Amino acid sequence: MAENMVENRLRKDARAKFLVPACAAFAALIVGISSVHVVPAGHRGVIKVFGDVQDIPLAEGIHFLNPVARVVDFNVRFQSATAAKAEGGTSDLQEVFEDITVNYEYDPAHAPYVYNNFGDDADIEAKFIVPALYESFKAVTSQYTAEQLVTQRAQVSQAIVQKLQAKLAKYQIIVSDINVQNFHFDSQFAEAVRQKVVAGQLRLTAEQNLETARVTAQQKIVEAEGQAKAIAIQAQAIQQQGGTEYVALEAVKKWDGHLPTQWSGAAIPFVNFATQK
Repeated sequence: MAENMVENRLRKDARAKFLVPACAAFAALIVGISSVHVVPAGHRGVIKVFGDVQDIPLAEGIHFLNPVARVVDFNVRFQSATAAKAEGGTSDLQEVFEDITVNYEYDPAHAPYVYNNFGDDADIEAKFIVPALYESFKAVTSQYTAEQLVTQRAQVSQAIVQKLQAKLAKYQIIVSDINVQNFHFDSQFAEAVRQKVVAGQLRLTAEQNLETARVTAQQKIVEAEGQAKAIAIQAQAIQQQGGTEYVALEAVKKWDGHLPTQWSGAAIPFVNFATQK
């Protein structure tokens, strides 16, 4: 009996000696796993220790952390946000509408600051970026007439980008560009603009036709003047060289060498039978 009790105690002691290291190893494994974090591509890791955000972000890749630290993966890739049916007014009191898309990214080095002060990227887009896009569109379009918005679209787009950059600078957002397809106006005004464009095209066509006619007329005048000068020179040469001889010479040039089959007895114009003495 006593031997059995001793044997059982020894077994318990053996199991205890095995379980303690095993539990310690398992706990260490759990802690080790929880201390490893992989920051995915296009992100920066924002470290929080008991709610306190650390200033230095984690780069992409694998990291071994303090077991009590937690990491938020902050997206720093190029992203886009759209202000649907942005509405503004031109300097000539016309309403203008447009869907505008902005392309942007966060400065990776300031990811902890942005997250700590403004939230994650989804919150910032909804709360700050899209409203700033609406405001920038309205502020810029008010400085142009409706016609200028159409004819100077690249300049207007650049002005919106600059206005947006100023508004989003505190969020450490880098605005690359915006996409503005076509400005849309009230239907009556749009029709008036279309009619104006058509009238301008017709006027341009008429001016081009008029210029063509003027050039053609000028060419005819030049040709006529040239022909008149040629005739005058030819007449002067005839007078200087003797008209009768010239006429006879021209007749000889055109004669085919055959005498007329019928002859009334009149002298042949270019045949002079008189003997020169």
